[in-house]
Amino acid sequence: MLHLLCAEIGNTWALPFETDFILWLQSLGGKGTFLYYLMNFITMFGEELILVGIMGLIYWGLDKHKGERIGFMLIFATVANPLIKNIVCRTRPFDSASGIENLRDVDGYSFPSGHSSGSASVFFGTARVYRKTIKKWLTALCIVIPLLVALSRNYLGAHYLTDVVAGLLLGLGLVFLIDWLYTVLNKYIIYLGALVIGAAGFFYCTTSDYFTGYGILVGFVCSILFEEKVVKFENTRCWWRIALRVAVGGLLFVALNEVIKLPFNNLIFTTTADGVEVIKSNMVTFERVFRTIRYAMVTFLCMGVYPLLFKPFAALWEKLAAGKQTQQQDNEEDN
Repeated sequence: MLHLLCAEIGNTWALPFETDFILWLQSLGGKGTFLYYLMNFITMFGEELILVGIMGLIYWGLDKHKGERIGFMLIFATVANPLIKNIVCRTRPFDSASGIENLRDVDGYSFPSGHSSGSASVFFGTARVYRKTIKKWLTALCIVIPLLVALSRNYLGAHYLTDVVAGLLLGLGLVFLIDWLYTVLNKYIIYLGALVIGAAGFFYCTTSDYFTGYGILVGFVCSILFEEKVVKFENTRCWWRIALRVAVGGLLFVALNEVIKLPFNNLIFTTTADGVEVIKSNMVTFERVFRTIRYAMVTFLCMGVYPLLFKPFAALWEKLAAGKQTQQQDNEEDN
């Protein structure tokens, strides 16, 4: 429903070579080919679960201060992108040009590419934040991955070339801007500024990605404040503890998002005769506010409350390890 609305009221425009470029890419292999599966795999590195997982790996496991900075780069990119999208209102290539196939489900507007800006903010951001210690091959990987994500969005028919270039530049620009702001301002002034700037979207944004992004931003700011005042968790260098933290955190993010919205599904959504789920016309405003609150709650619970478990679980592992060591010593003495 949202995609059809955006296609109907959006603006259709493209540079002369952009349509031909997408058609050429798709001519190299369509659905069911190796290229199709490869590009669908690559595009996942610009999607929510992978990007949140990378941020969680750094924040929960390696270095929470660097993870916080990278996380803010990603989250503000997810707010800034729809702020621009809902002004430009550019239609998707597969809606605008004949012959272009839609090879992956997408909705909303096209310019700039959210996958490109999101992947750029995380991977370029990681390279920037770790610039003094990161290995050269990892830096190269952090540069190549967003470029491949951008190319995959062209192949899949989801974006024009100018969409992905603008997305990459948006992500890169935010990385350098935020990294610099952290050196000259108190971070909570930065966060307050982001909340104020982002709130402008409530007056004109109609796509769900804005309300998702702004909710995550609110939850992020609250969780960082809560963590610093109450939780104060410590990072770990134990690989399996890091893996466990990320795995449980990722599952919590997905599960909480589904559980919180479950009681409201019948209230907000209805199913048409052909099986398409759409928002009830009189519930559009409520759905947008609820989406913002839902993602704020999920983010706060995952980033703020979930780390409360790290310390007691660490004590439990140490107790179990000490008990195992004592048992081994007793067995050696018996022998």
